[in-house]
Amino acid sequence: MAGLSVLCAAALVACAAGDTETDRDAKQVAREIDSPPQTSAAAYARKALETDLGRSPDFAVVEMRDTPSDDPEATTVHLVFRVHHDGSQDEWFPRKPVTACYNVGFNFRGWVSGPSRRDCPAGATPVNPPPIPRWEVPEGFDPALQTVLTGLPAAVTENDVLAALARSMPAPRPFNPDTQTADRAPLQDVALRGADVGVAYRAGDRSTGGIDCLLGSRVNGTTLVWRPSWAQVQPGELTCTGETALDRQGTTPPH
Repeated sequence: MAGLSVLCAAALVACAAGDTETDRDAKQVAREIDSPPQTSAAAYARKALETDLGRSPDFAVVEMRDTPSDDPEATTVHLVFRVHHDGSQDEWFPRKPVTACYNVGFNFRGWVSGPSRRDCPAGATPVNPPPIPRWEVPEGFDPALQTVLTGLPAAVTENDVLAALARSMPAPRPFNPDTQTADRAPLQDVALRGADVGVAYRAGDRSTGGIDCLLGSRVNGTTLVWRPSWAQVQPGELTCTGETALDRQGTTPPH
């Protein structure tokens, strides 16, 4: 028994329930939900429950936890998978039923750790992730913002710009059948420098790096609307603001 205790302490998970089949299933679910990256534990849990195995009674997510961090390498989403196999009554190779739990970690890039076997939480029951509102800058915002900026008078105030945006920019969907909830509106930011106008729409959570950004500007009478790349709006890079839209030189993709 002393040798077994040493083995458990050294490997941490050596004594936790599980076998090659439960290991394989947990890894398969983690792989399937790795991309595209999600911005919360609830969103990853929902994706896990939408996989083929996730829809079966043999799989459950029994814990989900967010730990936001400014460190881009940090694990910011923690899930615990529970995987069950009924075993086999094969005459030559009978197998007992197995229920195993696994820690799995993600961040804004996707799957970063696990699945690693662990003891199942005492009294754990399957979690039911709440509906996750879709939070993005819809494609329809690009032409609408272009139209607003092009139609602004030569001399404008911030209130003029805000009123024009309120009249012309699309409203979030009051009900999205894909998420079973209303879409969340992107955040809006406006900046003026004399007659020049910069507008930004941002969605996503900077703590996980899942930023969706649309920038538009009218500078010296010329309008430009563009979306910075995913890499350009990571923590420590561009901020998605009206000021950034005005400082557009060097930030737009080549044409």
